[in-house]
Amino acid sequence: MALTQVVPLTYLQLCQKLFLEVGAAGGTPTQAIPTTVGVTGEIQRLCGYIHDAELDIQNLWVDWKWLRKTLTFYTGAQNQTGIFTTSGGAVSAFPTDLAEWDWKSFFIYPANSTQPQPLATYEWQQVRNQVFDVVDFAQPWRVIVMPDNTLRFDLIPDQSYQCFCEYRAVPYDLKNDSDVSNIPARFGNRLIVEWARMKYGMFENAPEQVAHAKMNIYGAMNDDGIPNNQGLLAALENDQLPNRKNSRRQQGNNIVISTGGDWGDYGYGENGYWDGGY
Repeated sequence: MALTQVVPLTYLQLCQKLFLEVGAAGGTPTQAIPTTVGVTGEIQRLCGYIHDAELDIQNLWVDWKWLRKTLTFYTGAQNQTGIFTTSGGAVSAFPTDLAEWDWKSFFIYPANSTQPQPLATYEWQQVRNQVFDVVDFAQPWRVIVMPDNTLRFDLIPDQSYQCFCEYRAVPYDLKNDSDVSNIPARFGNRLIVEWARMKYGMFENAPEQVAHAKMNIYGAMNDDGIPNNQGLLAALENDQLPNRKNSRRQQGNNIVISTGGDWGDYGYGENGYWDGGY
């Protein structure tokens, strides 16, 4: 029998799943929530919890891998602010899904060179009191991020230079029945529902729902304080944050510190100095 890959649940399916799992009244999930459009009352709140939970997770970290994008663009000749899709082109390369630039990722190719050089990046507030050279044209040595996220080059490019950088994209927003989150489905399907359950439990003053959700989101510990369930959020962070892979979810990484009643029991003499014993 062939295995079926995990696929993202739609906004409607996530809402129906939350309805089923919190034990809401009103028939089956498909009867109670045939659509997310125009709903009222408790169903509207359930749909809202799913919507807000998904957005909360999207905004939890600025460096989620699924929100990271690369951009290759060209400066315009004698153009201080424009970025274009091709050399000498007229089509703007400014990304419509931009949330914020990665300031450490800007590079520029000098003329007739295949070796990129770092392009220093500054915020406008850092340099707004400086006197700028607006007469000379040359290869830019820095790019300035303006308050509206547009770019300003200094010096003004004397020709069209190829550049590249990275940026964080705007999170998806679940609105229509068929919308799906771009959070990896193997984590997102479950994590979104549990996060929404936590919101539901807090509104309904249902501590058992909150406790259930938090255990699945954040994990649990045994009586010795050692995690025995790292939780869905740790699994997602391990997979989708630049954390040297598996640093959040590995066996053998837990450190337990025990204190003894007498230093002498642990290789220390009465004067507090190590005596070489164990």
